[in-house]
Amino acid sequence: MSVAEAVLLGVVQGLTEFLPISSSAHLVLVPAVLGMDDPPLSFLVLLHAATLLALIAYFRRELVELAMTLRRPRSRKVVWLLAAGTVPAAVIGYLFEERFERSFGKPFQVALQLMATGVILAGIEGLTRRRQKPEPTEGIPESEDSVDELATSLSIGGAVAVGFAQALSIIPGISRSGATIAAGMGAGMSRDLSARFSFLLAIPILAGTSIFKAPDLAGAGVSVAAMVAGFIASLISGYVAIWATIGYLRRRGLLPFAAYCLVVGGVLALFL
Repeated sequence: MSVAEAVLLGVVQGLTEFLPISSSAHLVLVPAVLGMDDPPLSFLVLLHAATLLALIAYFRRELVELAMTLRRPRSRKVVWLLAAGTVPAAVIGYLFEERFERSFGKPFQVALQLMATGVILAGIEGLTRRRQKPEPTEGIPESEDSVDELATSLSIGGAVAVGFAQALSIIPGISRSGATIAAGMGAGMSRDLSARFSFLLAIPILAGTSIFKAPDLAGAGVSVAAMVAGFIASLISGYVAIWATIGYLRRRGLLPFAAYCLVVGGVLALFL
């Protein structure tokens, strides 16, 4: 793998990990379309570690607040919400990891599953618009205290539902952020608050995956220069994607992402 290819895959991972369009699908489909060799799974884990660092950097205030205020009932509840949302994905990922990893070599199947992500996003957006008044598109302030907002906006049962949605994203082509944002909206949260919970929920999963797969990096077959370049590209693009996604969902809906998944998945399914 060249440095240029590593940077390309790093940018793809960073952007698509947090935009609800499936990073796993793009990391399969982009190399297939461009005629690149399939990237080693251990290299993909390195890119995920970079997006983990981007998450920690973006949510540093919330993470410090949680650590410093665990005696507060609302802070403890948020920790329990994150734990409840992590367990389903951790258990299902551990049990079925090898089975779903084999799907990475099947671009046609991944393209179809990307279309399924589009259906999920369109469905939850339509459901939300029917049951709620339209949200204002201007003058929406940023969250003053997302820790307190999460504690008051989501139940433990809702967090478990989001956790099962996260577990569904072990299937390549099903967007982790898309599925969890959709589940959060289904549980009654706003789009941007669902995105914040979705991204916070990614921290323990990405951390566990990075630690578990770290020994495989030595056998990745990728040069140090390519690994460093891919890591930096994924870190920077991931941070930008977090900021852009939360800002966008504060004012707009999921339909453009749904359309993207349906069109791109459909076109690629026809040609792959």
